[in-house]
Amino acid sequence: LLTLNAPAAQGAVGNLKSGGKLSLPDMVIESPMEVAGVVAGALDGEGLAKSGKILLQVMSEEKATGFATKLAPKGHLEITDIGRDPWLVRSYEGSVTFKRGDASSLEVQPLDANGVALKGAAAGNAARIPLQPGTSYYLVTGKGEQAAPR
Repeated sequence: LLTLNAPAAQGAVGNLKSGGKLSLPDMVIESPMEVAGVVAGALDGEGLAKSGKILLQVMSEEKATGFATKLAPKGHLEITDIGRDPWLVRSYEGSVTFKRGDASSLEVQPLDANGVALKGAAAGNAARIPLQPGTSYYLVTGKGEQAAPR
């Protein structure tokens, strides 16, 4: 488990399940996932404690549809099919909580893979962000900030 702890970027990558409730200076990550990454980064030059625009990114295991291997000598695996689109990503589970006093007033907008706001898909506020199974990006904003609508 690797944790990232800087004023403008915090998160964890690896076996999040083994880490339990991961309390970082400005956020808490809770996830039962054994292979995942959750990182928040300020987009406005401020630290996470004061930022008005934060990108929360989530990732887990991925592979191409049809990817296949076979057992090779010495216990190694040999790739027999590199697969094709679409890519399959393990469903995300868990939550992220920002520790800021104003967390409940920070809006959370799920984004598509291109960073465009998903219409009608608000995820509440930063006091507790439940990770949605297929959403890799969230924009956390204060009043007046928003993502481009889709």
